[in-house]
Amino acid sequence: MAVYHITYAPEVKELYLYLDAGCPMRCWGCITDFYPLDCHMASPGGAPRAPLPAEEALRAIEPLEVKKALFLGREPTVDPDLPCLLEALKARGVHNVLITNGWRVVTEGVDEVCLSIKAVTPRVFQAFTGLKDPRRVLENFRRYASTGVLLRAESVLVPGLVEQPEIGRIARFIAGVNPSIPYRIDAYLPHPGDSYRAPTLRELQEARERARRYLKEVTILHSGVRQLWSVERIY
Repeated sequence: MAVYHITYAPEVKELYLYLDAGCPMRCWGCITDFYPLDCHMASPGGAPRAPLPAEEALRAIEPLEVKKALFLGREPTVDPDLPCLLEALKARGVHNVLITNGWRVVTEGVDEVCLSIKAVTPRVFQAFTGLKDPRRVLENFRRYASTGVLLRAESVLVPGLVEQPEIGRIARFIAGVNPSIPYRIDAYLPHPGDSYRAPTLRELQEARERARRYLKEVTILHSGVRQLWSVERIY
């Protein structure tokens, strides 16, 4: 596999590498299906370019001063190019952040993990991801927590699918691992013709308050949150 999209935030020296490997989940409204490019760019439209092999991607980013690199895309942990990319950036002293759905545990060369917990209730998990059982993801979350890497969690609030009670159940699960793990609740971004809508700000705030019953640090993310720095396209 390879890297299909690269962006960079010069003010904070952050690099974003979008990996092209397939994902075992088939999440409803997956952002990489409908919005495959970095939405933080000034003009995020257009189609991805042909994927770059790892060595070409590394050449493309060689001139950049990088303090932090985020590995995301479809599901980076299943991409065979991930280890060499992590190793190369780690050799440059970069803080590597893995954005994952928790399907696999990868820790070599990883400093920080953001794990997306889709749901903890099997019925909701299957409706959202197409997979029957969330136990593999939940066990891998526990494994990440035991490794010593910085760990945070996120979930998507989808009215009619992943609703506030489920967010509360997810927060309770996280608290059972460690109540100090940061948790972010993202607003669902509908696609054209979608069966589901975006949550209102009030719904997000109510979900946050529900999660705060269990966790010490809970935030929300929605389209009204101001972007703090510019992002430019490298590839």
